[in-house]
Amino acid sequence: MSLSAALNAARSGMSVTSRWAQTTSNNIANANNASYARRDPTIVTGSTGGVTISEITQAVNSSLDSMYRLEVSRTATQDAIATGLSLYTSQLGDTESDVTMLTQLTDFQNALGLMAASPADSALQRAALTDAQELTQSLNAASNSLIDAREQALASAQNDISSINSDLADLAEMNEQLASGKLSESQKLALGDEITAKLDSLAEKMDFTMRTDSKGRMEIYTTGGTALLLGETAETISFDAQTGVLSAGGIDITPGVAGTRGIAEGSLAGQVTLYNDTIPEMSAQLDEVARALVSVFEEADASLAAGEPGLFTDAGAALTDPVAAGLAGRISVNSAVVPEEGGAVWRLRDGMSATVEGSSNDATQLNAFVEAMATKTSFDNALGLGDSATLSDYMAGLIASQNTTRATAETSAETSAAAAMTVQETRLGFMGVNVDDELQQLVAIEQAYSANAQVMTTVMSMLDTLLESF
Repeated sequence: MSLSAALNAARSGMSVTSRWAQTTSNNIANANNASYARRDPTIVTGSTGGVTISEITQAVNSSLDSMYRLEVSRTATQDAIATGLSLYTSQLGDTESDVTMLTQLTDFQNALGLMAASPADSALQRAALTDAQELTQSLNAASNSLIDAREQALASAQNDISSINSDLADLAEMNEQLASGKLSESQKLALGDEITAKLDSLAEKMDFTMRTDSKGRMEIYTTGGTALLLGETAETISFDAQTGVLSAGGIDITPGVAGTRGIAEGSLAGQVTLYNDTIPEMSAQLDEVARALVSVFEEADASLAAGEPGLFTDAGAALTDPVAAGLAGRISVNSAVVPEEGGAVWRLRDGMSATVEGSSNDATQLNAFVEAMATKTSFDNALGLGDSATLSDYMAGLIASQNTTRATAETSAETSAAAAMTVQETRLGFMGVNVDDELQQLVAIEQAYSANAQVMTTVMSMLDTLLESF
């Protein structure tokens, strides 16, 4: 090798090690940045024997990215459902709770049984009335809690939509930068980290698929195939609370709807599912309990004429057909039996439409009420809790089913979160920075730099010697 070639090789080596050291130092500085992808220089040998860095690459694995984001989306879906139902199911109670609608129904049924054994006892009459009122108040509170949960689901969905639209707009702007051809290498790498962070954030709210076009720009679609971002154009996500339709650029992407090319996971999918399906079904089941309670006591009350309300009423009125939604929020005890409302508590013994007090020892009507509560009645099978059961059995099934819905979502969220953490550990192992490895590289860089510097010193000394010989 000539002296000039050796000098050029050493000079290029020092230039490469300088840039390599800068890259390694940058890696160490971002070791705690989860969205930062480790940079690695690609060193190539030139035709003259020198070395250069052809490019700085990012440690990115698209398969691991997709797996992680999908698990994050699944976690967010179930977490949204579990969180959205937590306050309601807490109020509803479960098999371990001391006071639930089921225990209140049982207390009322027992109170009627005690009255039947001693129909003249005014204290027992008052206790039974109190139990009936507490039962209706619990149904009212549970219904209102579901209304609040649905309103919160809508508000959370709107917040997610606003955030998604902002993310898509930002990604469209990043696409424009990628296609501009004006970015330096370092700017492209920094933009890549921003894109990773933005896509990870988007995955929490909705699931999606992504690919790149010929210009390196992102193309983002729902998992069903509806375009969300093409080039520099991002579609706008919107939700119609009246119809329950979630759309992207006018295309229906509502989760759970057959035939739509929509989303299936993410906090937005969870909130929309709560709003459209889960909470309305729970409300309908609660209304069915209220309807059966009103119906059973109307049919068992021999004092009633057609159209007159029984012990339990629809906001003071008799049951109608069909029953308007929200009955559980309107059910109340007939004022005819409430002394504070001008009624008389003895009508629990004699019937709601009794105009005069009957025999104090006549338990005929009370026995009819007790028997009606212990007899199976019909329910709407479409609500998923069976078509025939006693009031207490149906209510027990409702409490168990609705608690299971929340518990299942909570368990699924924990399972998906664990899966996401496992994938993320592998992902970070691939793209993340190991400080020990980077420090070892700095030692190697220092040695390479010293060796090249020594070569330059030796070559310069040899040149000086040659010049002095003339």
